Amino acid sequence: MPYAFSLTCRAILFDLDGVLIDSNDLYEAHWRSWAAARDVSFEHIRRVHHGRPIPETIQLVAPHLDPVQEAQVYIDTLLKGGHWHRVTPYAKVAALLDALPNNSWAIVTSAPRAVVVRHLVRLRLPLPGVLVAGDDAIRGKPSPDPWRHAARGLGVPISRCVAIEDAPAGVTSAHRAGARVIALTTTNSVDRLSDADYIAAELGALSVTQESDFLRIDYPASSARAASTASSV
Repeated sequence: MPYAFSLTCRAILFDLDGVLIDSNDLYEAHWRSWAAARDVSFEHIRRVHHGRPIPETIQLVAPHLDPVQEAQVYIDTLLKGGHWHRVTPYAKVAALLDALPNNSWAIVTSAPRAVVVRHLVRLRLPLPGVLVAGDDAIRGKPSPDPWRHAARGLGVPISRCVAIEDAPAGVTSAHRAGARVIALTTTNSVDRLSDADYIAAELGALSVTQESDFLRIDYPASSARAASTASSV
């Protein structure tokens, strides 16, 4: 159950899909096509793909296939295909990112860099100074490496960062890195996100303000009550 909370940090590390943008319809449409063409269970993909790099998802659901080769096919099809109109930013995201100092936030995602940039440009969201993508030459989530890489890029100790995630693999990854974690219930249930330090309904329900050289994140009681009521309906 989401509860009200307040905390401070030096930097916020955002996941992308399910946190800044609602892209679930896009990815599910392409995963469904990929699965049908290879006689792979789409339901298995649906259960595990959130927060994981594409090659790792393929390795989990289709170990008989070459994950690197198949991931490239998936990415090429995604970039050339349709359904991009289904992707939208969550409420208040543009205003929040525009208000944050450039050295106080980063994006840490399992999505390929070309896909991330296309999303941000198309939706007119600011490009971060530090972007860690799923095809960078580091181990992806649930390894802690992506979050630590982002923190180093910002010059902020990971212990002074807050990671905002929507997937269990991302929560595990950020915790292993040493960040505090806020999980959003946009794509997963509260039960699946129970390892997070804090749980909220969506990014727009958070209030982020700059105070001196740190950021303050508040999740008011009114938003927590609304999220709890919605989850019980």
